[in-house]
Amino acid sequence: MTLLPGVTSYFTTIETRLRNSNYKFWRSLLVILTSSSIFIAINGCLKTFFSFYLYGAPVSYQLIMATFLVIYSVYGLNKITDTEEDQLNAPERSNLISSHQKLFTYSSFIAYILAVIIGILHGWQVILVLLFPLLAGVIYSIQVHPRIPRLKDIFAVKSLVVALSWTVGNTFLPLVNYNSNLLVMSLIFYFFFIKSFINTVLFDLMDVDGDKLTGAMTIPVVIGASCTIKLLLLLNTTLLFFIYLVMAFDLFSVLIIPLIFCVIYGYAYILYFSGTKNRLQMDILVDGEWILVVFISLLSMGI
Repeated sequence: MTLLPGVTSYFTTIETRLRNSNYKFWRSLLVILTSSSIFIAINGCLKTFFSFYLYGAPVSYQLIMATFLVIYSVYGLNKITDTEEDQLNAPERSNLISSHQKLFTYSSFIAYILAVIIGILHGWQVILVLLFPLLAGVIYSIQVHPRIPRLKDIFAVKSLVVALSWTVGNTFLPLVNYNSNLLVMSLIFYFFFIKSFINTVLFDLMDVDGDKLTGAMTIPVVIGASCTIKLLLLLNTTLLFFIYLVMAFDLFSVLIIPLIFCVIYGYAYILYFSGTKNRLQMDILVDGEWILVVFISLLSMGI
């Protein structure tokens, strides 16, 4: 499955230009930003920023910064510990991390400490939310008994844990100093969970060859690429029902355009990356979705 030739050509041109000598600097910069987890951390905090707007809650820029620091830290440490898998799945990133391992290690620890300090200033609820990704990662990786498999070794658990770690922060950080009803909270939780799950599985599709060699039981490894794409398209389609409920209950009315954009854009990158394996493009176009969403949101609200 591929997108229309014109759209495919447009995406391919981006990488072609970046590889051109005139664009070497910008490509190198993008590789550094994506490999170091800075880019995904920026987009992660924009995701939480968008959640504040969905709730209609006052934006806390300290919590936005804490989100950035946690994502940078968790993904930075994960890339350091997964250098063997990355050497197969993303050698360019693995080489950069390996050559500056101390820098990434120290900066990741410092980032998490700073995030926890911000959390302490805002109360125990924020601490729990900020610690959730770290605790989930530890539980996910450890083996409590030789006869009991690690969660990491169970089919689809990786995708669920990663998606849940994202969703907890996106859904609950805006509620620290703001009250909302159960319907709104549930819809926002579902929206972010589905978006995060699709993102995670799509990146697993990119890493399927390396995951097979290391024995990782990801969804694409077990059910195959074709069934994975169908699953992701189905999950993205459930967001149409989400849009219907939002409109039926007259929720997030100012943000309906960026929400619809999320669904359409989801179809676009699922279909595009079903036939294209390009790590840098995926980092930019999939993780970078929230730059576009926040920009469209600001336009929609006239800011």
